[in-house]
Amino acid sequence: MLSLFFAVLFIAAGSNASPCKVSAGSSAVSSSSGVTPTGYPPGSQQLSVNQGASNTLQNAVNNSSGTQLVTSPGSGAQAGIQQVGSGSTSPGSCPPGFINTVFNTGAPAQQGWPQTVWSSLTSNGINDWIGFSLAILDAKNTYDVNGGPAAVMPALNNAQIHVVMDPRDTDAAVQMVQGPSPPQYLELFNEPDYSFEGLTPTTDAATAAQNLQAMFTIPHNATTYISPAVAFPNSAWLPSFRDACNNCFDQIPIVSMHIYEPDPSVVIASIQTFHGTWPDKRIWITELSPARHDCTLSDAASGPGSIGDYINTLIPQIVALGYVDKIFWNSGEWDATALNAAPSACNPSLVDASGNATPVLQALGQVCGGSGGAPAGGSSATS
Repeated sequence: MLSLFFAVLFIAAGSNASPCKVSAGSSAVSSSSGVTPTGYPPGSQQLSVNQGASNTLQNAVNNSSGTQLVTSPGSGAQAGIQQVGSGSTSPGSCPPGFINTVFNTGAPAQQGWPQTVWSSLTSNGINDWIGFSLAILDAKNTYDVNGGPAAVMPALNNAQIHVVMDPRDTDAAVQMVQGPSPPQYLELFNEPDYSFEGLTPTTDAATAAQNLQAMFTIPHNATTYISPAVAFPNSAWLPSFRDACNNCFDQIPIVSMHIYEPDPSVVIASIQTFHGTWPDKRIWITELSPARHDCTLSDAASGPGSIGDYINTLIPQIVALGYVDKIFWNSGEWDATALNAAPSACNPSLVDASGNATPVLQALGQVCGGSGGAPAGGSSATS
């Protein structure tokens, strides 16, 4: 869990810092609304736009000067916010673009950020990534080890799945979608049903539906909407949102869920329950990891009690379900879990402090048929 110092520092910087939920208690897999979720690693909650940073984001949306735009059909970026990249996908039995990752805030401490980190990830089959921001990394100075503007890396920006973090982002998101080159995908709110340490606002389903109504009244043929990603995927929040948002789910073909659970059978059961509620929707698991306060898995690539065996057991089972299009492993940078005081025995980091592949990344890259699925400079965004 982030120290108060780190929390204050990240908020003051307007970062997409990710506090970790590692409090004692049971998993949030089957919790109902009103119950505090527990056992979450970094990535569950982010502050993408605070009072001091909203103008920065708005300027990024409005100012397209010097921005490299990608003009592939049905995707793109408006005014400093770039689209999901395109490229090869992981080989093997997984669907195209299946293996993806999450970025939190550990990256600035890495010597290999961003070039070595992204090369390691894509060389091992990682396609795209989701963070906690509407803006691209170039607008996030907390992702630069020197504290200045982030290194300009179009391939990394192009691989980003953007998120309308909370109601403070909606106006900027409307402008982005209406721009000349809108994003291919856009997630609508990150865990509105839970706020870690008050860093993001909780938003009840009815209020969220009212706030996001503007997203559904504008043309968005080039942008595919992803449902709000709730902390409790099998609670009443998402159905309540559907009921309150005036048939907006006709415009949401993909529903998102988060799950942190070291037992593969529990993960599969949770996904099956979620699918039972949304049988006509595709599923993205936008945060997935075994890491939480009670996880004892080692970070080895294989062997009993290892994250590698967890990956080799779980991922083929998820693929076999047939209705999950993408998973996003948390986390894509080094030490994000340890920074937040999760057990060191269960470190899901995909790269080490220098940006090189960890055994966990090697296992994840091989589970879909072998590493090297995506080019080092790009990503995949097919679904």
